[in-house]
Amino acid sequence: MGSYTPLHDQEVHTIHIPEEVRRSGKPTLDLIAEGAAFLHKDGIVVLDNAIDPEHLDTLNAKLAPEALEIAADPDHHFNFGKHTRNMDQAPPPTKALMFKDVWCNPFAAAILAAVLGPRPVIHYANGNTALKAPAHGRQPVHSDCEFAHPAYFPFAYVININLVDVTPENGGTEVWVGSHHVSVHEAHNRSPRDEADGGEEGLLTIKPGPLEQRRTHSPPVQVSTKKGSLILRDLRLWHAGMPNLTDDPRIMLAFVASPAWWQGRSKIQLPLEVKDMVESWGAEMAYAADWVAGEVDHKKLRSAGVDFDGNSAVLERFRKELSAWPEYRPRWY
Repeated sequence: MGSYTPLHDQEVHTIHIPEEVRRSGKPTLDLIAEGAAFLHKDGIVVLDNAIDPEHLDTLNAKLAPEALEIAADPDHHFNFGKHTRNMDQAPPPTKALMFKDVWCNPFAAAILAAVLGPRPVIHYANGNTALKAPAHGRQPVHSDCEFAHPAYFPFAYVININLVDVTPENGGTEVWVGSHHVSVHEAHNRSPRDEADGGEEGLLTIKPGPLEQRRTHSPPVQVSTKKGSLILRDLRLWHAGMPNLTDDPRIMLAFVASPAWWQGRSKIQLPLEVKDMVESWGAEMAYAADWVAGEVDHKKLRSAGVDFDGNSAVLERFRKELSAWPEYRPRWY
């Protein structure tokens, strides 16, 4: 008889927010505790019924028809190459379409404040759209940080918001639950792949050795979510975009939040006309923004060159020590 290896980390924890709580916009202490606990444990958690579905329908009605127009731009950025059919597509930064429960969700903000400290700072507001792709049009497994990042503590979380129901059929993301515990710089490939495979993004990919070692006991799962959900994901978590096998674009917005003490490097472009509105959300989240006179063309925004590293002088001084596990490594990882 062959040996049996039990499998671990096979579920993405989901927290259902009751309708009356969602409408109130006031997270309970138990909701915050559950979200913070599973973010630490798994590196990912789903908040079900966190957003008004009508807001997502409004955004999808605008963005879905624009997807093919954006894809036809020869200079537009596709994540890990055009064969993935997975491209940048940012939300429109206009007052009428910047819904608070999308841009500054109170439940996400409260959980992230519990983990990162008060008033997490948004340094990135974009998204990715999965267009119809062949079955082999997946991304390589990667994390979203190619630099020597902290191993011992979280420094950034992604807030992902799908505009439609998501299943494996239309490109639910592959995630490696718990992999943030082992996601150190030495697990990453150290040289860029060629342009056909995404160029510099090759630095984000995970080496085959650590990947296959983890697969033996904690293989990946694909995330399925209902419209109105949001996903909180540790930036260090291994994941991969999967092919959308349907005819309809699957649009997933992405906001990245870091603690103020991280002193994140990247900024988002926002028009001056929304400054007062965005700053009114400041008790929950802050926004590292370059304020632009006139309109910001969301169809031209792209993630190429974004830098999720920080500018803390003291963390830079201890970077080598903080970015690698000691030889003994905690055995439960």
